[in-house]
Amino acid sequence: MDYKHLADQLDINEEEFSELVALFVTITRADLKKIRQGVSNDNSSQAAAAAHSIKGAAANLGFTQMAALAKKMEALANAGSLDNFDAYILEIETRLEALAVT
Repeated sequence: MDYKHLADQLDINEEEFSELVALFVTITRADLKKIRQGVSNDNSSQAAAAAHSIKGAAANLGFTQMAALAKKMEALANAGSLDNFDAYILEIETRLEALAVT
């Protein structure tokens, strides 16, 4: 991932961007926990709210694929469907782990 380019897009330096990424990873892990709870309790609004949070933060940092995935999750949850959320969660976790080691 090209942190320099993404940092430049936000008009900040790479160190500041790295700090934002670390915060994003932490908060997104908590949001994924909320999504899991929503799925387990069949609470689509809880899942939608957490997906919305991930979508916005990912988009703000330039993580477009993760934002698109969270957008899809939010739309599905808002429609009352939590189908395949385990796969979506796994995809986001995989992307998060890649960020966490960068």
